[in-house]
Amino acid sequence: MPLLDVLLSEQLVDIFMDAAGRRSGLNATLLPESPEGVEDMLGERGAAVRILTRSGASLLVTPRRVAREVGDRISDLVPFSELVGYDWIDPDLSEKVRLKDQHYDRLYIYLTDARTVVLDGLGDSVYPLMTYLGKALALRSQKLLLRRLDDHVAEVVDRCLRAAAEGPFFKDEELDTLFEQDRGSLRVLAAMWRRMNLAAPDLRRTVVGVVEMLLERQAGMGSAWDEWVGLDPTRVRGAVEVFRRVVAGEVD
Repeated sequence: MPLLDVLLSEQLVDIFMDAAGRRSGLNATLLPESPEGVEDMLGERGAAVRILTRSGASLLVTPRRVAREVGDRISDLVPFSELVGYDWIDPDLSEKVRLKDQHYDRLYIYLTDARTVVLDGLGDSVYPLMTYLGKALALRSQKLLLRRLDDHVAEVVDRCLRAAAEGPFFKDEELDTLFEQDRGSLRVLAAMWRRMNLAAPDLRRTVVGVVEMLLERQAGMGSAWDEWVGLDPTRVRGAVEVFRRVVAGEVD
């Protein structure tokens, strides 16, 4: 078994055993034997977890994937080799608060090529599953997104987001129409984007939209562009295209 599978096997066992000790009646079971069609086990300890959702669906979590189990048929939902991010409850920050009571156990999972898988009705298993997905991301892909954004690309994104949030390019009343953001939200984005979930479609759409709209306004804002961005527009276009492709999983 590859070292990465061994590490994720150990994490899977430890995380769900700990959750079972903390949450009575947890709707997840660590399987002692590999189900038919699953070869992701680690020796005698086992490394597959079955989650029974509130709708009665059966999910299998292994070191390599989350799969749907129907009888003796197993079908992939989330291959970890394609995992690039996830959100809890809803991708929209404001909706997380509104929907928490009803959809506390829902995950949006982002895969390469801008695909999204929604897992709903996870019950209390949502918490160890999120922890485990975080480990899988850390070991497999999330760090790679930032590594693939070289210093130049990240600096271009920094300058453009700061320009949009603090500069004279957009009036307050335009921001919601253009980006579905207010001034305060753009300031948070400009300061925090490197620590946000880069794979989230909303984040990708907002960053690309901000840069593209800045480029549209560059011609009439010569001195402001030089002050706030200070880069050739062609260079900015190239950088934002690299950003878009990397966070969408289009770059190997």
